[in-house]
Amino acid sequence: MRKMLSCAICTIAMMSLLSVHLHKFPHHSKLSDPYRLPNPQIEIRDKILGKEQEQRWTREFIPPNVSLGPLSSQQFPVWRPNCPILWKPVTNRDYMPCTHPTPNYTAPPEPRGYLLAHTNGGLNQMRAGICDMVAIARIINATLVVPELDKKSYWQDSSNFSDVFNEDHFINVLANDVKVIKKLPKEMGGAPIAIKYFKSWSGMDYYQEEISSMWADYKVIQAGKTDSRLANNNLPADIQKLRCRACYEALCFAPQIEAMGKLLVDRMRSYGTYVALHLRYEKDILAFTGCTHGLSSAEADELKEIRDSNDKWKVKDIDPREQRSKGFCPLTPKEAAIFLSALGYPSNTPYIHCCGRYIWR
Repeated sequence: MRKMLSCAICTIAMMSLLSVHLHKFPHHSKLSDPYRLPNPQIEIRDKILGKEQEQRWTREFIPPNVSLGPLSSQQFPVWRPNCPILWKPVTNRDYMPCTHPTPNYTAPPEPRGYLLAHTNGGLNQMRAGICDMVAIARIINATLVVPELDKKSYWQDSSNFSDVFNEDHFINVLANDVKVIKKLPKEMGGAPIAIKYFKSWSGMDYYQEEISSMWADYKVIQAGKTDSRLANNNLPADIQKLRCRACYEALCFAPQIEAMGKLLVDRMRSYGTYVALHLRYEKDILAFTGCTHGLSSAEADELKEIRDSNDKWKVKDIDPREQRSKGFCPLTPKEAAIFLSALGYPSNTPYIHCCGRYIWR
């Protein structure tokens, strides 16, 4: 049984001392014209496109300090790691935790059947989908079998639920909300299973009427997909609270991952403040969006092959220049560095790169 996330986080712990090279631009009034930044509304655009090639993608503008190497410390203002603008805590905007049930909340009634759930997507999508399945199990009065993680996606990860999450904790925390079991009972092994692809963003009526009516003919319902199966709005308060409870209290990482994650965070904090960066610059995303800026012809062809071979992706012929001009492409690593530099983060800022199911430096 492979523990892919544990291995990934081990890599972080060993390499977290390395840092990205980002350069902070000085105030434009102190620079000559070739180095002067444009106004804030178009500064990032002009860094990437060049002022005279706003809609052309034949080349990428390279800032002088990137092409010529680091500038001397005398050319930059002194950076202070305690700068309140960069590192101050984010305001909670008066939002409060919503995990506690209302006074009218009751224990779950006797279940009418079993709900199987096959999650899909990356770790974040699977996590959100699991929370939806907990809420749906409550709505349709089902016993939830611990969901299966996606093993057929682009990552080809063979991890099971217990490899990534604390399975016993998940079951115990939800004991007063939904009955959760690790496996389908043996006596149900030969029972017919209704495989159902729940409609996206469905509300209470859909599950209470269409899905619950299936208990008359089946004792086991299997959700073919879990992402975005439940609406975000117009749900009873206790269903929303249950979804939050599943996300923020029931779903905890497995002990070995928690321990390695703590080691990583402690290591990063020992060197001061740091940035957690999710570039979203991954092969599957580039293939899906058709974004090939900065790639070689061979790399672009490889992405097209990935897109053509995936039957779930309906759009096959994509103009990469049009995609990029409309803002549908993720920032390249260089563009992300330019952006962070423009915000004021210096070249010695420690960072960790979070990507898909894995985390690494």
